[in-house]
Amino acid sequence: MASLDEDPSPAVLGFSHRLDGDTIVGEVEITDHVRVPGTTMVRPSILAKLSDVAAGALANRRTAPQVALTVDLTVRSLAVTDRPTLAIVARLVKFGRTTIIGEVWFSEPGSERPVALSHVTFTPSPRPQDVHQGIPTTRAFNVGEMTRPFAEQVASRVIQPGVVEIDRHPYVMQASGTIQGGVISLLGELAAESLMGAPVLDLEMRYLSTVRSGPARTSAIDMGGSVVRVEVRDAGNDDRFAALIMARTAPRREVADG
Repeated sequence: MASLDEDPSPAVLGFSHRLDGDTIVGEVEITDHVRVPGTTMVRPSILAKLSDVAAGALANRRTAPQVALTVDLTVRSLAVTDRPTLAIVARLVKFGRTTIIGEVWFSEPGSERPVALSHVTFTPSPRPQDVHQGIPTTRAFNVGEMTRPFAEQVASRVIQPGVVEIDRHPYVMQASGTIQGGVISLLGELAAESLMGAPVLDLEMRYLSTVRSGPARTSAIDMGGSVVRVEVRDAGNDDRFAALIMARTAPRREVADG
């Protein structure tokens, strides 16, 4: 279980980024703590969190002073890599008054072919109090600070197959006070993974409302074809529907063969 007073920034992921013209470029250290246990696969939820941060830095420049809220986020795994680092390039492909869409590429350093691709949609928060003093677009974090698997680092817990919980605490909260979108994606990944007994390849998240009470709790249904439908609800707020997640897992035979 993670200590609730630990630094909630992406520092524990060994992540750095900087503004380069109209893009964010960065790098993330890949250790066993961010891979699916027993495999070389990077957790899609890790890539979702990094996408949210990198594209969000660009989105917040457009919505300032209002906080940019994540509306939806997808991560598609394209290849498996055993490299110790991944390069990140984030750019905005649409920026309107109410909708901003970012695209994030993850690739092996020196290669232009992505191993994963993410798209994130943002909108300015409608709440007047959700403002920020400026989101840094150049940051360098200490590498290698994560001392346990990411699921443990954020204090998530698998109650039973398909049911995963996480409390709303400072470590996992964004500036507006709700649980951060990348952490919600981890809940969806763990729910599908625990239900199917296989790692998740792709995630597609729809963020419907905020989690302002907690814990956030999942329920999952096997839809067939290695596809799982996951609901995330705010258990402390009359089970308010917070997110709808579709996950695609590897077939069980592929896991056995690997």
